[in-house]
Amino acid sequence: MTEGYFQEIVAFLGSRTWAVSAELIRHNVLETDEEKILVYRIKITLPGGGLLEMRERIVESEEHCKTTTYSFRWQNRDRTLVKRWDNAPHHPELDNFPHYIHADDESDVIPGESVNALEVLAEVDRYFRQH
Repeated sequence: MTEGYFQEIVAFLGSRTWAVSAELIRHNVLETDEEKILVYRIKITLPGGGLLEMRERIVESEEHCKTTTYSFRWQNRDRTLVKRWDNAPHHPELDNFPHYIHADDESDVIPGESVNALEVLAEVDRYFRQH
């Protein structure tokens, strides 16, 4: 499941012209008797010099396949934040902790929902289709 999911990400990026280039920074799979853990990090160059950084850790067991940590950071060409989805335990005061979003500015933090790379890529794809 985890490798299939990762291949979906790679295929999605390969099929989008707005993904100018993608650099695989990390891709590790650890297998134990009970689970398989996928950890990856990808940097995607966007049109005009923007950047999308994706980092995710997925645990697959007999019962489920679940994203346990993630950070997806979308920046424009001058590295100003467009949006960042994260679940690092930094904002326990927010509803739906630990999931949160930084929108437009690092100091603008709002509650978020659990997301995965394919959902974030779909949002970025909608943006580039509209602009």
